[in-house]
Amino acid sequence: MILFENIINSFESIIAHKMRSSLSMLGIIIWVSSVIILTAMGAWSQQAVVEKIQSLWANTLTISAWWMGASNVYSKSSGNTSLTLDTIDSIKNEIDGLEWVLPIVSWNAQIIYGTNNSNASIMWITPEYFTLTNTKIETGINFSEKNITNLDKFAIVWVDIQEDIFAWENPVGKKIKMGGNIYEIIGIIEEKWGTTDSNIFIPLTTAQIRQFGKKTLSQVQVFVENSEEVDTIKTELENYLANLAWVSDTSESPYSIRSQADILERVSEITWTFTLLLSGIAWISLLVWGIGVMNIMLVSVTERTREIGIRKAIGASKKDILMQFLMESAVLSLLGWCIGIILSFVVVYVLNNYFNVASVIAYNSIILSFWFSLFIGIFFWLLPSYKAAKLKPIDALRFE
Repeated sequence: MILFENIINSFESIIAHKMRSSLSMLGIIIWVSSVIILTAMGAWSQQAVVEKIQSLWANTLTISAWWMGASNVYSKSSGNTSLTLDTIDSIKNEIDGLEWVLPIVSWNAQIIYGTNNSNASIMWITPEYFTLTNTKIETGINFSEKNITNLDKFAIVWVDIQEDIFAWENPVGKKIKMGGNIYEIIGIIEEKWGTTDSNIFIPLTTAQIRQFGKKTLSQVQVFVENSEEVDTIKTELENYLANLAWVSDTSESPYSIRSQADILERVSEITWTFTLLLSGIAWISLLVWGIGVMNIMLVSVTERTREIGIRKAIGASKKDILMQFLMESAVLSLLGWCIGIILSFVVVYVLNNYFNVASVIAYNSIILSFWFSLFIGIFFWLLPSYKAAKLKPIDALRFE
């Protein structure tokens, strides 16, 4: 009965002091909604990145080479690598369960069209590259095996090259100068997440023989037939390449092999770090809100000193006064929590329906925010409540 009366009195006090109550609840509303929204957005962004990476590198192992210099120390170098087409042939022959083995070389060069020029990353590839990496050619055609055999000087460009060099004109059929050679553009890459902005793709054999005279590879992408065998094949490749380099310990091998799982793990760590950073900001706002509420309630106690004196004069005990203020703090915290929940659902709905986001509210974040908002609310109200409870009736009645 007394508890019910305290709840009624709390609501009456909140209604009677609307401005003060609103300011007290504002901090908890912002904190609750921000924690829930950030958690939902963090989970969505992490899942979105993971799905995009899976679509780009599904069942993929990437082999990179390290070069041993004069100091007998392995150092990464795209210019000095032991990966060659012969290495690819040996991998195909020795390792079972591989769908494709894709050679890739990257090189930086200046491209010229008329009076325009730009620096670009040149990718030396085979025709299978676009299919295996889920990269679509928006306009034009792909290289053919005949282009590879004939060492044809054809190029496929990324859309930013179309903007920088051709001022958004259709470049298909036009010719560019690159490293003293003339290349005809036969295709434009569709813009999508995960593609380097200024890439130009040319046939691997053309680049190796006609353009750069460099027969080593920057990396090799291995596509595994069965996703469940990726780890097994990765181990087989590590052992095989270590033997190929006359190294008994795979940790000392001049080759490094990265799997999709390695990439996903690193990306998940990065996105989780950013989520924690944003959540930390939300927790700081909770602390600021708690201190602000304590200040507001100290002022409230001062304003209600005569009311406290009258209650004590008619028989209210310290416990009654303490419970009155603590109940008021609990009610304010729960009201702020409820409004924060409603606000977070509204924001998530707007994001999902108008900004092409697929965030989902985690109910554990709602439960966590409930307990913390209640705990912090009561904790920061203890000092004002205790100050009100220990007031002497005669002093309170004399207060002006």
